Amino acid sequence: MPKLTHRCLIAPPHLEEDDFFSNSVIYLVRHDDKGAQGLMINRPSILEIKELLNDLDIDADHVQPHAVLQGGPLRPEAGFVLHTGQPIWQSSMAIGDNICITTSKDVLDAIAHNEGVECYQLALGYVGWSENQLEEEINQGDWLICDVDMDLIFNLPYDARWLAAFNKIGVKPDWFSSEVGHA
Repeated sequence: MPKLTHRCLIAPPHLEEDDFFSNSVIYLVRHDDKGAQGLMINRPSILEIKELLNDLDIDADHVQPHAVLQGGPLRPEAGFVLHTGQPIWQSSMAIGDNICITTSKDVLDAIAHNEGVECYQLALGYVGWSENQLEEEINQGDWLICDVDMDLIFNLPYDARWLAAFNKIGVKPDWFSSEVGHA
């Protein structure tokens, strides 16, 4: 299976509503022989970025209202910033064309002062898979795969991203059945 860094995973509709990943879209920031990591890009928390920045003693008076995402169940205290631009911040890593991930505080200072970051998503926590785990889940039908675009990651309303991801692969969620058939 080709590596899926800079692609999105879509939770199929048959996941139970109480499943953490129900109706989720996950942007994969890393997929290699050791496993995979991603951030849920359609699950806003009740925390606003202004509140988070103020908690970190960063003056956020000029920040527009923007929800902090629930990036995933692993390390919910860890912050990750997906952003456009080049990897110029202390711990930046380029993921795809014009998309980086950064975990350092300097990018938060820039966001607070509206400098150097055009589009961003801040997430707390991440999703992770061990070696071959993601491949097995995909083979079992637990995830669908789609290409990314800037709208899907940064611009669409959070509650529209799951359906938009399905539209990108040309299928409708109601085409799926929770019943397994046998030939």
